[in-house]
Amino acid sequence: MLFALLKTEILGEMMQAIPPEDMTVAVLRKGINLDRFNCGDDDLNSFLKSDAFIYEEKKIAKTYIVLYQNEPIGFFSICADAIRLSREERFDEFGVEKPHADYPAIKIARLAVSKSHSDKGVGTYMVKQAVGKTIGLSEQVGCRFVTVDAYPAAIRFYEGCGFVRNLAEKSGTNASMRLDLIDALRH
Repeated sequence: MLFALLKTEILGEMMQAIPPEDMTVAVLRKGINLDRFNCGDDDLNSFLKSDAFIYEEKKIAKTYIVLYQNEPIGFFSICADAIRLSREERFDEFGVEKPHADYPAIKIARLAVSKSHSDKGVGTYMVKQAVGKTIGLSEQVGCRFVTVDAYPAAIRFYEGCGFVRNLAEKSGTNASMRLDLIDALRH
């Protein structure tokens, strides 16, 4: 289930995918030219070109750039998080009543693909990268979930990557979603 190819009825006809081995992930740094990056969302574009550096400096989020042919084609930011599971979710998860409702997580705080490279598998590649980084971190500190507050238009994309909606969490117009690392490690 996790990272299965997204069905064409979910995202429409996928254009020629970029092979994962042709993309690289780099930590955002000042020397990367971001002038031509445009994902079609002014808020996300502005975050990448100015706010991401401030978030990095203030230790709020770490931003990674995906490069293809030395051109930035996507980015994602991750940060520490915690999610609250409803009583039903806790029982379904553990089979017994658990006293604590909050669970450690890493949040995909921002994720965007350039318009020129959309529908080419870049978004799925970035989710895999974020999950991989979280799995590595979970071997050193307790971390059970990857979370995201998905824009309404992106809910089906995240569902296709194995995320489910959180019952106890609300995120305004966005959907609070999670991916269980234990399930991710099984697949």
